[in-house]
Amino acid sequence: MRNRMKNTTTLLLAGGGLAVALLSACSKKDLTIPPTIPIVTVDNYFQTETQAIAGINAAYTPLSAIYNGAAWHIGDIMSDDTDLGGGGGGDGLETAELDNFNVTSFNPIINLMWAQNYFGILRCNLVLEKVPTIPVMSATLRTRILGEARFLRALYYWHLVRVFGDVPLYTRVISVEESTTITRSPRADVFKQIIADLQAAETALPVSYSGSDMGRATRGAAKGLLAAVYLWLGDKPNAAAKAKEVIDANTYRLNADYADNFSLDRENGPESVFEVQYRSGGGQWSDFGAGHKLNTFFAPRGQQIVQSDGYGWNVPTRDLAEQYERTGTSFASIIDRRRARSMWIPGDRFETYVQPAQLIGSPLGLNVRKYFVPIANTLGDNGGWTCALNVPIMRYSEILLIYAEAAGPTLGKPFADQVRARAGLAPLPNGLNDAQYLAAIYKERRIEFAFEMHRWYDLLRHPDPNYFITVMRAHGKTNVQPRHRFMPIPQGERDKNPNLTQNEGY
Repeated sequence: MRNRMKNTTTLLLAGGGLAVALLSACSKKDLTIPPTIPIVTVDNYFQTETQAIAGINAAYTPLSAIYNGAAWHIGDIMSDDTDLGGGGGGDGLETAELDNFNVTSFNPIINLMWAQNYFGILRCNLVLEKVPTIPVMSATLRTRILGEARFLRALYYWHLVRVFGDVPLYTRVISVEESTTITRSPRADVFKQIIADLQAAETALPVSYSGSDMGRATRGAAKGLLAAVYLWLGDKPNAAAKAKEVIDANTYRLNADYADNFSLDRENGPESVFEVQYRSGGGQWSDFGAGHKLNTFFAPRGQQIVQSDGYGWNVPTRDLAEQYERTGTSFASIIDRRRARSMWIPGDRFETYVQPAQLIGSPLGLNVRKYFVPIANTLGDNGGWTCALNVPIMRYSEILLIYAEAAGPTLGKPFADQVRARAGLAPLPNGLNDAQYLAAIYKERRIEFAFEMHRWYDLLRHPDPNYFITVMRAHGKTNVQPRHRFMPIPQGERDKNPNLTQNEGY
């Protein structure tokens, strides 16, 4: 989260985005070589519409690293949906810490989650501070960019507050000195800011975009995230009302085919509320590249059907596979249409490839298929974790299920039934009591959003505060403790800022 903005700070325009760099002090006699890269200060950069657009574009980029390098470890692997997988031994020790609930404050995944979200917040604050001062600018564009910044700042704090609990809250560009003294704010204050930002964003953002602007934050995304926030806080009336606003706007619809949500040629489609935008090329073998690494990391290990061969991480559990409705006892008898795109089971085919009954890291022959893009549709044998497929953060089916849960069985069930109908399933039974209905909605969310990094957070927000402990211990994770509701504050950040207290138990 450390802010590098001082008088010596420069902004280098590179690749269409802003990269923050701190110049070291030097004397005049050192400056014997004229600079070859145009250098502008923070104070004089934001002068044009083009620079405003570059600034807001840069505010989106931390999302790619968050969803490459942290979100699935926490949302999936810490839950009962998946286990580490991989090659065994020392493969993925930092992920194994999360999977086995022995995570420490030195874990690099936790550090990435903290740092990249605060990097995004810094960029949003910069946009919100500087864009209003640009002298000549379209009022419509200015309003939109400020709305995007408010939405993104809310999203970054949404990530942080759910993972770490109390976190430093700042809504302006702060100095290096301030960043080493700031304290953690109560969760309630962070949620108030998230709600305020989303309320501002929903009035400022457009309903939709076209052309190269596709994928930016929209009014529906702000309303949808706000509905999710209210649901997390247990405010069902507001969650239902906000989700219903999205539904009644008729901006979105379910894709007829569930698989279309995860197709390269149908990105930002009618069901997409907000997704992380990826593209091929650049930053190979890195969490910080232009493409995503999920395709390589999740594919069947060593089967040579994806770029860089496939690593077999994030392996589906038997328990998750058994949640799909089926006619018999085998996985092959599953009738839920979502299964085929969500996970590989033994016997599944792609061209000449047949999924084996057992693989390294996957003794049941189960692997994630949701982000599968065959090698011919990526950079091929060049490798490098650069898949161009976008990763959804929110889909319209989530809006329907938020409303279904928040509105209750009488009003909400028909909306859950829409999601089930698309999967080829019968409506939920009538006459469920409140506990049965909540369990049915939780199961529906688990299947609908399998491997979309939601499950851990659903376990945490359950009305029973011990629900995540009960579920994970039943899953065999006996190390799980109440302290695991929140992750440790990264020790590296506490070394820089001694005012950052640690979460209990770490």
